[in-house]
Amino acid sequence: MLRALALAISTLLSCAPNRTADVVQTPIGPDIAYFGFLIVDAFHDDPHDTEPKTNYADEVAGFTNIADIAVFSPQDNVAARIATMRSLGIKPILLVPTLLLDFIPDQSSPTGIRYELRPDAQARFTQFVQQNALSDIRDDLAAVYIADEPAWNMMDPLDLDAAATIVRQALPGVPVAIVEAAPALPQLVVPQSIDWIGFDHYGVLDPAHDPQWQSELQTLRSKRSRPDQRVIIVMESQWRPEYAAAGLSPEVMASVARSYVAAARNCPETVAILGYTWPGGFDSPDQLGARNLPASVIATYRRLGRSIVHRPASATVGSRHR
Repeated sequence: MLRALALAISTLLSCAPNRTADVVQTPIGPDIAYFGFLIVDAFHDDPHDTEPKTNYADEVAGFTNIADIAVFSPQDNVAARIATMRSLGIKPILLVPTLLLDFIPDQSSPTGIRYELRPDAQARFTQFVQQNALSDIRDDLAAVYIADEPAWNMMDPLDLDAAATIVRQALPGVPVAIVEAAPALPQLVVPQSIDWIGFDHYGVLDPAHDPQWQSELQTLRSKRSRPDQRVIIVMESQWRPEYAAAGLSPEVMASVARSYVAAARNCPETVAILGYTWPGGFDSPDQLGARNLPASVIATYRRLGRSIVHRPASATVGSRHR
């Protein structure tokens, strides 16, 4: 997910058969609680417009109910940002890896970085929680995201468990989430302290029918260490020049979105669909995000999102799995 796209491009979109006719009318399963996008409130200004802007919650309001808030320091004041999302009917997933982890250069890692739990992780997270009185607004939070692609970044599962435990103790009842890189799924160890798990694999036209993507999803599901652990479906909503080179137009991302929703429906553990990414230019200047795509694609996102966020939630879904 965050800043880790290049490895997935090797399967470029041509690897998946285009069977969108099979999935256009597929209804969404009743247990998908959330639909939203990433880099919504992450201090990123989309280079594809002329407006200085780093918070896009107003743009996704009405058809999403989850979005990220990036946290970089224990002193960060996110209470007002959470309140803004609440007023728009959106629950934040707090991105807190920088509070909990050290990012150590390591040439033996596929990314060149190794994650380790900071020795002061508990103090930093406690300070952040107290700074923002998060214990009083736990019900406003969708989840806390503690590590991006931990196995791909050679994170010790014991450190992952310790990081999750810190969050659980500080914010009981708030789900703890991770997303893994597809190539590292065989190495992923999911502690029981984790509640939501996902994986990212970009460059797939039709995940609902793509054999490799489906195999990766089954691998992820097999990694669950508790029967109530839920699955995040990371939906590709970006556009890169490599895709044009493969002969595909941005309009195809509408059928890609429909296929992701079909795949999510067919995974009974799905709790959320998260599109990467809403604004463009996050990984490279020429990367388009969902907001930069053709109007027909954005209309598809709106239709799919509204079919989830404007539907009564199942009593078994929700955020609290303990």
